[in-house]
Amino acid sequence: MDYKKGFNIKPKQVLRTGEIRFTDGTNDVIPNQLACESYGYTYDAATGTCSAFSFNSTLQRKFNNIHNNVSGGSTENGTKNTILNGQQNITKGNNFNNIMNGEKHQIENNINNSNVLNGSYALVENQGEVVISGGGFNEKLGMSQTSFIQQSGNTTDATQTSLLTQYLPLTYIQKVKNSVIGFEANVIGVNTGIGEGTTGDYGYVQVTGAVKFTNGLASTYHQSTTHIVQSGHSGMNITAVMKDVTATSFGIAVTGLAETYIQWTADIKLFRNNIQQTF
Repeated sequence: MDYKKGFNIKPKQVLRTGEIRFTDGTNDVIPNQLACESYGYTYDAATGTCSAFSFNSTLQRKFNNIHNNVSGGSTENGTKNTILNGQQNITKGNNFNNIMNGEKHQIENNINNSNVLNGSYALVENQGEVVISGGGFNEKLGMSQTSFIQQSGNTTDATQTSLLTQYLPLTYIQKVKNSVIGFEANVIGVNTGIGEGTTGDYGYVQVTGAVKFTNGLASTYHQSTTHIVQSGHSGMNITAVMKDVTATSFGIAVTGLAETYIQWTADIKLFRNNIQQTF
């Protein structure tokens, strides 16, 4: 756009919010009311802004929240293909393919493909997590709940390997401050036939126990492993354990066999008791 007669500034850019940026040819400048209106725009004296149109935040929100069925709560920006049934449920944004049934549940930011079956005050923090909530002590989220999480992965040797939540890269189960979490994990490893061994040979172990996480997320595990199918019957002597993966996450780690390509699944059930006091 050319300079209007009598002005040494002109419009440079229309922002997403409708606000007009002006320039003197070198630097960005803020126009006064006369300059703004002379170029045909609207000046807001209260905010000192020059605009081409009025920004509708509600409309923008609707563009970012699509294909949702919201009859029991609210969705923050970027929620897609999600169902909220009940009351006062909320997704924290950038979520898709989730379902919540009940009341006062919350799905954290960037969590997808998860499901709250019933109850109240569930807190969903893991990908693909299914939660049954036991309610909230003093109306706090995630204090008492049961979760189901699936992990999987592959090994090609006898190195201990942490399985991935929903087989997503670098994704594990999130630790919970000031909590005791009981766990049951059914772990199956199957020989794919690549490398040593016979296709279809398998091992099946069950890991049960509990872990305590302090306020600083330090962990203490007590657990036992049972070989549901003995290696002499299946052809594979595999092991599994629940352990820390990072400072903020944990999950099942498996150990396979040298030169053997094994595909793993772990179906994990978590029992969570989270207190408000710190320890």
